[in-house]
Amino acid sequence: MTTTPAATHPAGRLPTLRQRVARHPLTAFLVLTFGLAYPLVALPVLAAHGVLPGASLFSALHVAPDEVAGLLLTISLGTAAVTVTWAVDGAPGLRRLARRVVRWRVGWGWWLAALAGLPTAGLTLAVLVGDELRPVQPVGFLTGQVLALAVNLLLVNLWEEAAWSGVVQTRLEHRHGLLVAALLTAVPFALVHWPLALFGDPTVGSVAAALVAYLVLGALFRPMLAVFLRGGRGSVLLVAVLHSVFNRTNNGDGVLAGLTVHGGADGWAVLGATVVVTAGAALALRRRP
Repeated sequence: MTTTPAATHPAGRLPTLRQRVARHPLTAFLVLTFGLAYPLVALPVLAAHGVLPGASLFSALHVAPDEVAGLLLTISLGTAAVTVTWAVDGAPGLRRLARRVVRWRVGWGWWLAALAGLPTAGLTLAVLVGDELRPVQPVGFLTGQVLALAVNLLLVNLWEEAAWSGVVQTRLEHRHGLLVAALLTAVPFALVHWPLALFGDPTVGSVAAALVAYLVLGALFRPMLAVFLRGGRGSVLLVAVLHSVFNRTNNGDGVLAGLTVHGGADGWAVLGATVVVTAGAALALRRRP
C-alpha cells in the first residue's frame, strides 16, 4: 500500500521544513550553500577592499583574504551537506556519509593514480611544451608539498568533497549517469568559487573571464573526480586527496611551479594532465570486473 502526500500531510497541515528539504534535496543544498557562502565571502572581500574594517587582521594572522574566503566557502558547503543528508536520510545517512569520508580501502592502484597521476603527467607535458626542470632539494621539497597537501585536505578539500561528491554528484548520478552528473555539478562548483575573483584589482572583464575559467575548469575537473569516486567505490577520501593533489600541482607554490624554471606552461599542462588522468582512470574503470 502506497502513502499519498495527502495521507502524509493531513488537510490543513503544511509540510515541515525538513520534509520540504527531503522532497527537493539538491535544490535545498544549493539554496543553503549560496545563501551562506555569498554573504560570508562578502565579508573578507569587503575588508580586503577597505569597505569594512579588518584588513590589518589578515596581515597579523599571516593569512591571505582569499584563504579566509575559502574556509568560509567550506563551512557553507559542509553545513548544506550535513543539513540535506540529515533531512533526507536522518542519522543513518550521516553515518554513511561519515564512513565514505574516511574510507581508505579502495585499492592501491587508485591511490597511486590519485597521488602521482597529475604531478607526473603535468610535469611531463610541461617539459614537452618547453619548460625546463629546476633542481631542488628532494626531501625538503617533497616534505613541504606533503605538509601543504595535508593542511588543504584536512581544512578544506575533505569537507568540500563531502558536499560535492558525497551529496551532489552521488544524487545526480543516480538520475543522469556519471558524466552528465559531473557536468551538472561543475556549474554550481564554478559559481560558488566565482566571488574569489573579486580579490585583488577586479574589473568587469576580469570577473567575467574568471567565471568562464571556473566553468571550463569544472567541466574538466569534476568528471575526473567523478571517475575516481566510482573507481573508489564511493570513497570521498580518495576524491578529496585527488582534489588536494590537483591544487598542489596547479598552485603558484605547487609542484609544477617548484620543479620548472619558466612555468609558462604550468596551467595548460595541468589541464592536459587532468584529461590524461581522467582518460586513464575511465579506461581502468571500464576494464574492472
